[in-house]
Amino acid sequence: TTEFCDFESYNICGYTQDRTDDFDWTRKRGSTITSGTGPTADHTTGTGYYMHIDGTGQSVGRKARLKSPLISSRGDFCLEFYYHMSGVTVGTLNVYRDRASSGNRVWSVSGNQGNAWIKASVDFSTTSSYFRLIFEGVRGSWDSG
Repeated sequence: TTEFCDFESYNICGYTQDRTDDFDWTRKRGSTITSGTGPTADHTTGTGYYMHIDGTGQSVGRKARLKSPLISSRGDFCLEFYYHMSGVTVGTLNVYRDRASSGNRVWSVSGNQGNAWIKASVDFSTTSSYFRLIFEGVRGSWDSG
């Protein structure tokens, strides 16, 4: 089964904010507020929306999590998504299966990845009938990241 989400819809494909994290993801269009960070446009259309975290006013290490709706799948699973992590001291982006703990992390990247959208492909197996994906952004060192 293939599912596609481009965040053009206001309901952001059924993704929800994690109520146990420190701050929230934002549905954004165009450039980011903080100079020298983030994209100038979304990956899919160049004029659409993407999900973003702004660490301004957040302490180092604070987390924002975005949870997928329940996914019905057992066995091998492939997740593909595009991410943009630009800035001198940008933090970390983690992807978890089921819950945000290191044993459930299926993908992670840290630091400045350049001013471009990058495609990530993550393969993993699950024995659960249902699971969620959790995208977690971790605040980097200062506002240029």
